Amino acid sequence: MSIVGVRQPEFGQRLRQLRQERGLSQRDVAGDVVNPSYISLLETGARVPTLEVVLQIAQALDVNLEALVADATLPVKAAADENPEAGRALVLDILARSALDFGDLDDAGERYQRAYDSAVRDGGPSWVLERGIALQDILILRADHHSRYALLNDLVEVAEQVGVPELIVKLRLDKAAAARDCGHMAEALRLTESAMAILPDTELADTGEHVRALGVLISVKVDSGDTADIAPLVDRMLACAERLGSRTVLGRSHWAASVAYARLGAGELAERHVRQAKDMLAQPGTSIREWGRFARAAASALLDADAELAEIDQYVNWMRAALELVDSPADHAKMVSIEARYALARGEYERALELSENEPDELPSVELVRLRRARGRALHRLGRTDEAVDALRSAAHLCEELAAYRVAAQVWREIDDVRSA
Repeated sequence: MSIVGVRQPEFGQRLRQLRQERGLSQRDVAGDVVNPSYISLLETGARVPTLEVVLQIAQALDVNLEALVADATLPVKAAADENPEAGRALVLDILARSALDFGDLDDAGERYQRAYDSAVRDGGPSWVLERGIALQDILILRADHHSRYALLNDLVEVAEQVGVPELIVKLRLDKAAAARDCGHMAEALRLTESAMAILPDTELADTGEHVRALGVLISVKVDSGDTADIAPLVDRMLACAERLGSRTVLGRSHWAASVAYARLGAGELAERHVRQAKDMLAQPGTSIREWGRFARAAASALLDADAELAEIDQYVNWMRAALELVDSPADHAKMVSIEARYALARGEYERALELSENEPDELPSVELVRLRRARGRALHRLGRTDEAVDALRSAAHLCEELAAYRVAAQVWREIDDVRSA
């Protein structure tokens, strides 16, 4: 569904002018949502954009939505244009972006929340969605999983009212990721599959968002222990990424594949995909935060794969160096789990125990299972069998709460092995 009232070629001319003024390529503007060729079609006036695409372009150009669509009529947006409070919402948005640019995550979060609340109170759906998506990015950085999940409940409902299928797909995938991090695995799977069902008939088909959708589906299935069709899904994801011709998208796909194969116990495949991801992502365009997240995920995959410590060492060091420069509770919480498992692999059992006793509130439920298993294994290596069993039992119970029954069964078998050792 295209945005009502966007006129071509006026929109395309405005887009080209703003892009060139900022020295951006069509690939820069396309991001992971559409192909660069689609941006070219928009600039020539051959296509009319959807709301999702306009939101992506506005973010890439760092302009307000109205700077792109000018006098076009967005779906049910008249209330925002006619209300003087809309100007105040813009001011809040500018201040929020400024706070984020200066690295003040708390201030940015507060301001984005106020901008979103203002849009809900005084604006139309397009304002709510634009500011809600911006607020979600802050909640991801703050690892506020439950607030993000609650926000996405509302945003998905608004998107469905607007009726733009591309936006529905994106927000259902976002909600699926939030549900996964909150431990709602069945809902995460349902949301991902519902997004996948409509994605082929949207402009997102064969784009970076298509690749992302497959990655989320793979992640949810692996985390819940449903591994029956993971290999074919990984092949589909990689094939889609290769058709796009983007090193970044392909690198992220190999990254997702490495994590999946490590969880499946296919160590050699996991190591191969880690190396392919590194080759693709080791480029100037990869942000420090993204490189740190990749290094953390690579270290985790290699630990699962029982890779050589020398190779794990370099990724752990890259993770530490990159994430020390990033103010992100989400990333630092996950580092705790990696550091505990890394210490365990190095035979530093007391260190592993010390690290695993700290359970950050920001840690997703699935990662909390891994941390508790690390604690149980450290206690077992230290000869504290009863405590090891208790720690592993808590991990098994959490798996059952998450409906990750196959993983729970693995932990219960591990408990039997500890008792019989």
